[in-house]
Amino acid sequence: MFKPLKPVTALLFYLWSSGCFANAQDDSMPLSYQWGRGISWPAANLNLGGYLNASYLQPELLKNKTSLDEIGFFITWSPHQRVRFFSEIDVNDWLSTEGIDTLENSIRAERLYVDLLATESTTLRIGKFLTPVGRWNVTYAAPLIWTTTRPLVTERRLFTSHASGLMLIQKFDVSDHNLEISAYADNSEELDVLDNQLGFENAVGGRINFDVSEQLQIGASFINYKNITVTHKTRNDLFGVDLLWKKDGYEIEMESIYRYADDNQGEEKGLYLQGVIPLSEHFFAIGRYEFVNGKHRYIPTNTHIGVAALAWRPFTPLVIKAEYLFGDQNQFVAPSGFFTSIAMFF
Repeated sequence: MFKPLKPVTALLFYLWSSGCFANAQDDSMPLSYQWGRGISWPAANLNLGGYLNASYLQPELLKNKTSLDEIGFFITWSPHQRVRFFSEIDVNDWLSTEGIDTLENSIRAERLYVDLLATESTTLRIGKFLTPVGRWNVTYAAPLIWTTTRPLVTERRLFTSHASGLMLIQKFDVSDHNLEISAYADNSEELDVLDNQLGFENAVGGRINFDVSEQLQIGASFINYKNITVTHKTRNDLFGVDLLWKKDGYEIEMESIYRYADDNQGEEKGLYLQGVIPLSEHFFAIGRYEFVNGKHRYIPTNTHIGVAALAWRPFTPLVIKAEYLFGDQNQFVAPSGFFTSIAMFF
């Protein structure tokens, strides 16, 4: 059975539903649908949307797999100019050539939070949100990323991709450059909902992101956390730095992390560097280099990985990807092979 709703989550669901039904009486502005942006109901300040991702995986020495990886449903509702609710409910790995899983195992509450906008520059977020580490994790939705595979240093088994608790987001104007600082406290053991995978037991962390120019952003992240596990009681410290540069369709993205725990988990360090080159209006070439050293998934490794990929975006909401992953000492953590996927916002 699904985990019962915790008090904070139940309150978020109640406020969302009661507000939506209250606004539903005003039909002066009709519903409208736009591909990639979902269904908009201006009279209720409500938007319904989502995305899907399907993939074909052909790793070397392992079984091939075709699957409907994700169907995500977004609900955004703003009952007041200073209050915004957001939820993302996903069905993950439900249908594949390996069989049909149960909804109990597949459904996830990926995000479920309310933003309270105290001022134009200060926001308090309450609920379940993406852990603000680096760049990949906060833009993880398949139609937004360039490759089918995910870099090792952004994997959930390194740090949990979601946090449940409170986050304060503060924006500053520094000589006409945007500086954003976020700090958060997590208590997933008590507050998480509809999640039966490994996660935080509790955590505290923060992130800084600075717009150096219109093209370049740099960031830094920190988490002190304990995962939900019986065998490992020690807390982890994770430090990260990252950057993103974009201009005229070209992109360079980098994340580097260092994680340490004072037990047999030991330390782990790594990075990825990814570049994107536009070949035409709709075709893009992507190259990525990854390096991980230490214990990844409790496996000692000194791994180097290369990814060569193509992405075709015939329309803005749709992307078709194909890539070949190869490397050295990578078989146990990221097997070489051919991977392709199709992702779309609806």
